[in-house]
Amino acid sequence: MSRHLYTNSRSRRTGRTAGAAAVAVVLAAGLATALPATAHAAGKAEAAEVLIPAPDAFGEGPEKILATGRQGVLHREGDDYLWTNSYNSRTRVVTEIASVPESLLVGGHDEHNRATYTQQRADGGTDVVRVGIEDPAFNSTLKVPAGYLNLSYAGSWVLATVDKGDGTYEMRVARGGAASADPVVRLPAGATTGAEPVVLGAQGSEVLIGYRLADGSPGYGILTAYDGRVKPLPVTGDASSFHITQMNVSWFSRNGDGGQGVRILPRSGTGTPKVVPLDIGSPDSEVTAFLVQDGIVWHEGLGGPLRLTPHTGVDTARTLLPTVEFAQLRGEGYGQVLTLGKNADGDRAIHLFHQNGIGIISDLVMREVPEVKTADGEIGALSLDRGRLRYVNSLVGKDTLHGKAVGTGLDPAEGARLADFPGLAAGRFADGTDEGLARLVADPATGKDTLVTGDDPEQPSEGLVLPGTGGRILDASPEFVLYEAGGRSYVVDTARDLVVRDQPVQGAVLDGDRLIKSAPGKPGTVNVVDPRSGRATAHHDLGVDCVPGELQRSGTLLYWSCASEDAAGVYDTATHRDYPAPVSGVLLGDRFLAARDASGELRLTALRPDGSTADLGTVTGVKQPADGDGRGSTWTLDADAGKLAWVGTDDTVHVTAPQQAVSPLGVTHSTAPAASAGTWSAAWWLSKPAASWQVTLVRRSTGETVRTWTGEDTRGAVRVDWDGTSASGSPAPAGGYTWRLTAAPSDGSGADVTASGTLRITTG
Repeated sequence: MSRHLYTNSRSRRTGRTAGAAAVAVVLAAGLATALPATAHAAGKAEAAEVLIPAPDAFGEGPEKILATGRQGVLHREGDDYLWTNSYNSRTRVVTEIASVPESLLVGGHDEHNRATYTQQRADGGTDVVRVGIEDPAFNSTLKVPAGYLNLSYAGSWVLATVDKGDGTYEMRVARGGAASADPVVRLPAGATTGAEPVVLGAQGSEVLIGYRLADGSPGYGILTAYDGRVKPLPVTGDASSFHITQMNVSWFSRNGDGGQGVRILPRSGTGTPKVVPLDIGSPDSEVTAFLVQDGIVWHEGLGGPLRLTPHTGVDTARTLLPTVEFAQLRGEGYGQVLTLGKNADGDRAIHLFHQNGIGIISDLVMREVPEVKTADGEIGALSLDRGRLRYVNSLVGKDTLHGKAVGTGLDPAEGARLADFPGLAAGRFADGTDEGLARLVADPATGKDTLVTGDDPEQPSEGLVLPGTGGRILDASPEFVLYEAGGRSYVVDTARDLVVRDQPVQGAVLDGDRLIKSAPGKPGTVNVVDPRSGRATAHHDLGVDCVPGELQRSGTLLYWSCASEDAAGVYDTATHRDYPAPVSGVLLGDRFLAARDASGELRLTALRPDGSTADLGTVTGVKQPADGDGRGSTWTLDADAGKLAWVGTDDTVHVTAPQQAVSPLGVTHSTAPAASAGTWSAAWWLSKPAASWQVTLVRRSTGETVRTWTGEDTRGAVRVDWDGTSASGSPAPAGGYTWRLTAAPSDGSGADVTASGTLRITTG
């Protein structure tokens, strides 16, 4: 860095402040300590900081319901077994079963809130281990004898079969004692069971089972697990979705009296089932239906909606969830249904549906399923302008331009999110125009760059096709954009949608409604030009013998660099003072300089009005750019504020305020006509945002204030449109008037800015 200092040794000008050579030592020496973030010089408090992580990609995480209990649900997210209770919806990791493979866990419902798993014994038997999640007093182990086959689970009960050796099987209820004491399931006369028990549900001591009748047709019954007795159910034909609660048994069938629908039968098993028809969409779909007191909660297949069909009471038919992935009955009382699914907003959660005290099925969201990161974001470009940060995030092959308000005060403050735009690369976007964001897109017909403006991606400007392809936006001001492509630079008048300047690439920068550019035929001279007319309005003599190839502007400060001559500096156009500066990797802010050195660190230097400099600290941990010096890709600053933005190695954007001795608010240019024939439109552009403003119009002959306009929170422009009437609505008399603008800076630094002028009304 130190070898790129301009020290005035080559200056032709005399009479400038002699402090530049002395302060070169500050830049050359650097800092003794590398700081983890932007720091102020000694004696100043550390600046506030806004952190904005790169937006990562998130998607649906793995979620699996494993079992339910009276007071919660056992589920899995990633590698963890979780228990979410239903009384306060809190979730904890069930460490007691952390080492148990999921394949050994037993599903279904357990009224004692237990997690159940199996483990094989050396004697060929099986231990059924139950872990009390809510209360360890319910911990237990049931020892199932060797020779019991195809263990099936229903609540607290374990059913198995025993091979009788003649091709048939006997169903037993494993109680955990001697095999001879285990109840044998006494099926109806002629009924048989296969090798695997058919267990359909359980409540208390009763288990819903299936079997084969003597004629080979399916049969169903309620098993009393204590003694093995089976009470047949009056099921006709094919049936499915059997469930049992404390009060009722229900199943779905398309056959028998009453047609398709859910059959509801008291647990006594006597009488004729009540049939509740469902509005089924397909004649052969798989229907899963649950009885929840006065209603039927049901779905067809998985992935479709979860619906409610009341069979009595005050509730109405409706869709409970647009999408259901899993549903299971909790059989206590009149029944509750636990589901995993998505609501109308696409939010994925575990829901518990139950009937409340007024007879309505209500939804308790027990746990919102967290999304998981599927891809890391990567910041590829950024810009900072008048309290707005823009940054490009590259994610799974797609670039998106995001935005964030970071405040217009001296310290950054995280604000509202700005609209997103389709992906743009560094140099393809810039804030600062009156229309908002300027960005380059490709014209679909010609492939040429097209300039569009506006902060609403849904309503951009029509677009102005530019002469080049693959170009860059170098600078933007309220009414102009400086664009470069193919070795040419162009000034685009965004207020009139015209390219008003076409010139070879050279050092150039916008300054409000003026263009500052180097003069190739006059080394050391930069001209100030009206872009629309091409007329030179002023010039600055830098006092050097080279033609700057790079110019930057901030207020009255002008950074210049002659890279081929290894010379650079900052010139104050108001005081004619010089400041040293590196020849490359530099950005000029409001009274400070940020320079990237060979190590990748950013060294910050204050440029004081008296010509001296001060060390503002060093930024370390800046992300290494893919190419170049990182300006606009891994770090940037606001040319008209004391703020700096940089990307850390973890792709977090840091916004800091290393410099708070900022320039006062000023009026950069204006259009305020001096004469009006009944109406008047005026505009004043400010050097930085204003918190409030006021424009008054006074009749000179009487001193009367004819109109007053006020406003708040303008980022750059104050505009007044006058219809020629007084505050009372009557036409203002012809004659002379004086207007006066007052604006207060948003950053609270410095005095209010004022401007005034005259206006002659020719009709009235």
